[in-house]
Amino acid sequence: MKQVAWLGVVGFLLSCSREIPLPQYEEGQVLFPVEEGRNWVYEVRETTYTTLGSVPNRYFLRVRIDTPTIDAYRRNCFYVVWDTTSSLEQAKWGFLRVGLIYQDSIQTELWEDNRRYLLLRFPLSPVIRWNRNEYTDLPPEICRYHTLDTVYSLEANSFSHSVIVLRRLDTLGLLRKALHYEVYTRGLGLIHRYERLDAYNLSPNGVLTRSTDSYHRELRLYYP
Repeated sequence: MKQVAWLGVVGFLLSCSREIPLPQYEEGQVLFPVEEGRNWVYEVRETTYTTLGSVPNRYFLRVRIDTPTIDAYRRNCFYVVWDTTSSLEQAKWGFLRVGLIYQDSIQTELWEDNRRYLLLRFPLSPVIRWNRNEYTDLPPEICRYHTLDTVYSLEANSFSHSVIVLRRLDTLGLLRKALHYEVYTRGLGLIHRYERLDAYNLSPNGVLTRSTDSYHRELRLYYP
């Protein structure tokens, strides 16, 4: 009798069950608007290291999406131009380099310094992973979305609907520690990039000394 009752309960639960819909992840092209004429100005703060110590530097970087073209894979893309200046008051931009940017419904790629980087992978999902250096000869740098919709504060400015991308580099224990991340805001693009690598050499007597591979660099959106 108990068995019949139990089967009745199971049958009732099965009859009440419904199919749970799969999560719908949004497209990600809004994170990096790729349009001819679009440009961003960043304040760059960086510290490099020499055998004599740290060397701080501050300047402004302008990133401009230029004319459309066709890349080596016969894909429609755009030229990207980088310019720098030490002071916005002087408004004298000096040419730094030129590259290419390609974007479709799956990913955003950037050719910079003759290397093809995989910046973003779509759709926006907390489980997606990609190797930023997939198309280069550099060690793997695994990226993932840390937050998909948050308010991000950058000094006095607040950016809603922002996405944080964590970038994890392969390091060697205590000798190399890295922290890299980027913040994108929907409809605006990259607003903050933080890169820090602390590298050390171990002397024969067991003393750690900072390596010249170390650096700290930040890009903070200045305009728009």
